[in-house]
Amino acid sequence: YACECGHYYNIHKYSKFLEKVYKKNYSNYSHKNIEKKFEKIRKNKKNSSNLKKVNFLEKKIKKNSQVLDVGSGFGIFPFEMVKCGFKMDCIESDRNMINFLKSKFLNLVSNDIKKIKKIKKKYDLITFNKVLEHFNLSEIKKILRLYKSLLKKDGKIYIEVPDSAACKDGYNRQEFFLEHYNIFSLKSLSILLKKMKFKVVYLNSIYEINKKYTIRAIIK
Repeated sequence: YACECGHYYNIHKYSKFLEKVYKKNYSNYSHKNIEKKFEKIRKNKKNSSNLKKVNFLEKKIKKNSQVLDVGSGFGIFPFEMVKCGFKMDCIESDRNMINFLKSKFLNLVSNDIKKIKKIKKKYDLITFNKVLEHFNLSEIKKILRLYKSLLKKDGKIYIEVPDSAACKDGYNRQEFFLEHYNIFSLKSLSILLKKMKFKVVYLNSIYEINKKYTIRAIIK
């Protein structure tokens, strides 16, 4: 379903199935050999969108910043951030991914994106890398409000979501996959954030080195 602002909603009957997949074995569907994929991406630095993201954020925040990465997956991004001098905490729900993150000595503070009451820290930066599109709009609003409470006084939130501009290459692309309930446009993401009273510090669309259409935003 497409809106005039360029936003797309993925409406289907598989929500309950996807919930089970996320809770149990999403990694089995998306990554067969986690270690092999991790090392392959790390070695291919010239074509790594995660390293490009680290390079981008290095220019936006101080090196000793405390960062919380929400939905860390197999941890390429937080792993590289630690190497660059940032203090990283992770949130991940997939069991296989959790074990893998621990094997890389990454600190896990929660295994549920919606349960953060036990987290007592405050962060300079909280990152959502290709995470929010997996939720409906009402859940996205709740999540952003929830994590705003974990920010330091001048803390910021970094968001990456699929860009609906990908539609010019067709709808069989990853940006429009079944598990993505919302595919944002620059306009729709801007409208959402401003309605939620966030200050938009940075907002831009990019065509990533891995050929994904992506929107980046930094808010506070």
